[in-house]
Amino acid sequence: MIKKWMWLLVVLVAVCCVWVGAAWAGGWAVLTLENWPEQVVAGEPVTVRYALRQHGSHLISGVEGTVTAVHAETGERLQFTATDTDETGYYETTLLLPTAGEWRWHIDSFGRFEMPPLTATTGTAVPAAASAPTTLLANPTSFSWVLGVLGVVVMGTAVVLWRRQQTRFAPAAALLGVTLCLAGFVVAPTVGTRASETAVPPTAELGEILFVAKGCVTCHQHSGVAYSGIRTDIGPNLSHHQVGAEFLRLWLRDPAQVRPQTLMPNLELSDREIEALVVFLSGDGEASVASKTN
Repeated sequence: MIKKWMWLLVVLVAVCCVWVGAAWAGGWAVLTLENWPEQVVAGEPVTVRYALRQHGSHLISGVEGTVTAVHAETGERLQFTATDTDETGYYETTLLLPTAGEWRWHIDSFGRFEMPPLTATTGTAVPAAASAPTTLLANPTSFSWVLGVLGVVVMGTAVVLWRRQQTRFAPAAALLGVTLCLAGFVVAPTVGTRASETAVPPTAELGEILFVAKGCVTCHQHSGVAYSGIRTDIGPNLSHHQVGAEFLRLWLRDPAQVRPQTLMPNLELSDREIEALVVFLSGDGEASVASKTN
């Protein structure tokens, strides 16, 4: 009887080892959206591109992908096929949501990855770069160069006047030239840069969306995120982390630079995405509606 139970125990242990080994050999992956589609217009195509990393680190190609979108009110259900791109581990598809309203969607590719809802609006999408008239004042860089060049011209005129001994106008022209140069090459670029950085400030809501869309939720828990897709929870719980904002920025920009042995890959986040995640992760972890999924 004892030998019988011993053999049964050995078989159970062997089965568990095989299951765990299979899981770590290729049983899970992390899906990362390259860009979150902030503007979706009903009836207009929107490109969705994502990376797939086996065990969260190694980019893998050749995995079939299907995007399923369901309209929250009508129940209309659509499916789109994602295909490999020329870049290893990256896939792409084009969504065409015909009806305005909220669409709940997920991606099936090496597992089921739930995504935050998309809201399709009516009308025409207006790219951020085209939202303002194309004028010098709308382009701070061009405007600053015009001021600077004009300043150089005026200063050159001042030199000519001085050499012709027209000292009455030369000092005034020189002063005006210096002022224009300072305004064009120093003041205007600084103001333009600050304005562009603060035009669309990152929010905790966007950070919560990115926490799901970038795949953070696959490895990390957060009490403010409702998620029912694939998850491993191999990373620390980030609901109430104790690190500062500056450390978070460095870590999100390139984890290996902070800790060379880390398993977390570089997700190539933009500055705006990093700031949004910092704002979200620095909050109190209370639940919100930004990332509720189907």
